[in-house]
Amino acid sequence: MSGSYGERVQKSQALGLTGEVERRLSVTVMSFGYKEGPPPLANMVFDVRFLKNPYWVPELRPLSGRDAAVQQYVVKQPLALDFLDSLSTLLAVILPRFVDLEIGEFTLALGCTGGQHRSVALVEAVADRLERLFPIYQVIRIHRELAAPFAPDSSGMAVSPGTTRDVQEQA
Repeated sequence: MSGSYGERVQKSQALGLTGEVERRLSVTVMSFGYKEGPPPLANMVFDVRFLKNPYWVPELRPLSGRDAAVQQYVVKQPLALDFLDSLSTLLAVILPRFVDLEIGEFTLALGCTGGQHRSVALVEAVADRLERLFPIYQVIRIHRELAAPFAPDSSGMAVSPGTTRDVQEQA
């Protein structure tokens, strides 16, 4: 829509829509592995290699952070819970400000060594929290290193449909 934010809100209200329709924010939460290349461009990047690595647990090694066993191993760590709580608090303050400034996109990237376990599990946990906290925002999950085979999408990001990019919208 063109025009100022105020004009768009007035137009939405004239159509019987709430101003919330105009307050949409697309939040991308992305995992990546440092050994696979530099961090992606993002508004915020966190290195989560401070957590215990499921790679060193033989039964978890072949799994990814999308598997329940790996998620439990990673997210149940006290340090992971502290990190998730602190990050949720920070995002609860920052994301509405992006909306106020009419910035429509925000990207958060979480990296670990290989981009298979810790960062993936935390992306899933953060995205779940964001969907509960901000149901009007569009939450996009991208797992950069889980793409196989690698094929660039329209943004140049390597993705495999249904594997690395899950778009979840809630009205």
